[in-house]
Amino acid sequence: MRVLIVDDEEKITNVLASYFEENGDHTWVAHTGESAIHFIDQIPFDLLILDLMLPDMAGEDICQYVKLNYDIPVIMLTAKISIDEKVKGFKMGADDYVVKPFHPKEILIRAERLLPDSQKKQMIRLGQLQLYRDERKGLINHRSIQFTPHEFSLLLLLAENPKKVFSRDDIITKIFGLDSDINLRIVDQHIKNIRKKIGGDYIQTVFGLGYKINEKVNE
Repeated sequence: MRVLIVDDEEKITNVLASYFEENGDHTWVAHTGESAIHFIDQIPFDLLILDLMLPDMAGEDICQYVKLNYDIPVIMLTAKISIDEKVKGFKMGADDYVVKPFHPKEILIRAERLLPDSQKKQMIRLGQLQLYRDERKGLINHRSIQFTPHEFSLLLLLAENPKKVFSRDDIITKIFGLDSDINLRIVDQHIKNIRKKIGGDYIQTVFGLGYKINEKVNE
């Protein structure tokens, strides 16, 4: 499990990271909202643990950004105990809400309660297209589609984040890595090849911005 822990208190992030690492998970730590969003846009996290009181932006704003663009469970951490604050957090999309102080084991238990549904989503359906994460294969109208590794990774990236527009730079970074020296037009060629295999309706070109899944395919 890939976990991002966002809190401006280093003691809290260190303790939580230690517990999750001992549990066999991989953790990243951010102490500001800006660095958190940077990580979120670069790494496909399975869970976000998010403090509401950050030095540069409100945790609610980060939660809202995540829920608009990604499918990541969010556990909010806060010292605010009023019911109004909890309601506000849930309205922003929080999946769970923990009031400080807390024991790290409580966060682990809550995380494990949240994850089964997301981890069971090994198959993504988009209209007549089915993508299987673990097997890295695709079916359309129950017919097997042969993708290259990069084609499948690109299509899966878009399918996992259907509301988000990915620029060519975003795609290069996520598929080939931060330090890749790849021509941006390679992305266009991959998109062209994918469209040939599954049809042109599934991937939408957002002119001047990049590519996204056409959500109308599920209508």
